[in-house]
Amino acid sequence: MTNLSKELDFLEVTCAVILREGKLLLAQRAKSGLWELPGGKAEPGETLSTCLARELEEELAVSAQVGSLLATQEGLTPEGKPLRLHAFACRLNGQNPQPLEHRALAWQEIGLTLGMELCPTDRALLERLKSAGDLDNSTHGW
Repeated sequence: MTNLSKELDFLEVTCAVILREGKLLLAQRAKSGLWELPGGKAEPGETLSTCLARELEEELAVSAQVGSLLATQEGLTPEGKPLRLHAFACRLNGQNPQPLEHRALAWQEIGLTLGMELCPTDRALLERLKSAGDLDNSTHGW
């Protein structure tokens, strides 16, 4: 744990790495227009995997299997508050996601995701996952 982690009270946020035919699901924020991995903030006492399943249901109208934790990235909210973004491999249970709380959804080729206008913490996380080879369906058996 870094000194920064000890000193700051982080907002714990989850996000889903959902792959389909080599494409990654991204959601466009309603206010800023920036793209992000779908997910959201953990409520007090809620586990990260429970949080992510709930957020996907609320934001995309889908149920999902939440798999393994892929990476955690520290960053800042648009307001400058510290956040910790936890990315999990996820698989949708047959439904097509709907943008209930976002402007749009996109299935983006992995090689092109970093060319999009991404939220800064999501960008840093995706760069790490891409360089580690974690944006590959076969890595997770899906």
